[in-house]
Amino acid sequence: MQRSLMLRSITGALFGALLVASPARAELFDASIGEDSVRIAVSGPLSRLLAVDKGEYEFGGQFGDIDDYDSEDYFTLHAGATLRGDAGGNANTSLTGGLGARVQFVSADSEDGGALALGGNATLKLLRANRLRFNAALWYGPDPASFGDIDEYLEYSVSVGYEVLRDAELYVGYRAVEVGLDGGPDVDLEDGAHIGVRLQF
Repeated sequence: MQRSLMLRSITGALFGALLVASPARAELFDASIGEDSVRIAVSGPLSRLLAVDKGEYEFGGQFGDIDDYDSEDYFTLHAGATLRGDAGGNANTSLTGGLGARVQFVSADSEDGGALALGGNATLKLLRANRLRFNAALWYGPDPASFGDIDEYLEYSVSVGYEVLRDAELYVGYRAVEVGLDGGPDVDLEDGAHIGVRLQF
């Protein structure tokens, strides 16, 4: 699949997510660029989509060159929900976290499939330097929860960000995305550094 078609697919999916969430706007827009990848996601209160008073939704996608095969492209789409809240901390730090699930679709190396991935994320904020924050995330979909040509999905990332404005964060980080192909080897879709922005609306 050509990269332009991947970008249109991801952009269309995210635009559709914003329409579903209307009339309210997405609360957070997250975009990052790696050496061979681009990732975009939107998230906000789950109450904008469902009759609940807790939780957050997220829709997102990513495309790029497969890290293991530079001549091959891939793209991913995901939709999920997490329950977020206070995860501890102390007098000097604030720690929030989220646990949940997402449906992950992957098209890579002429293989299509996906997984129901479980996982979550955490954000650590230093109260004495409250513009600085550390983020981490982990999502895993094992073989029993996978479908199509994908028999495993693993994604994890870490980043450190700085709020240039109170509603605009610039960050750098590391992200790895690995899939197991049905009857084949594990493939690293991404394994490297990225730079991104998070914009609060």
